[in-house]
Amino acid sequence: MALVALATGGAAAYTLTRPAADEPAIYRRRIAGTMLTAGAVVLAFYAYTLWSWGAGQ
Repeated sequence: MALVALATGGAAAYTLTRPAADEPAIYRRRIAGTMLTAGAVVLAFYAYTLWSWGAGQ
């Protein structure tokens, strides 16, 4: 789960740093980047919760 969070965070960073051609593309990039960042945070918290509860030991 932590690897999925890391991959999602990487995708968010890639999405947010790409240049946009026009104004609608800027807004699409911001929305997609925000959604990917939020997903990465949620998945990272979930992975930490699983780890702290001792799942997978």
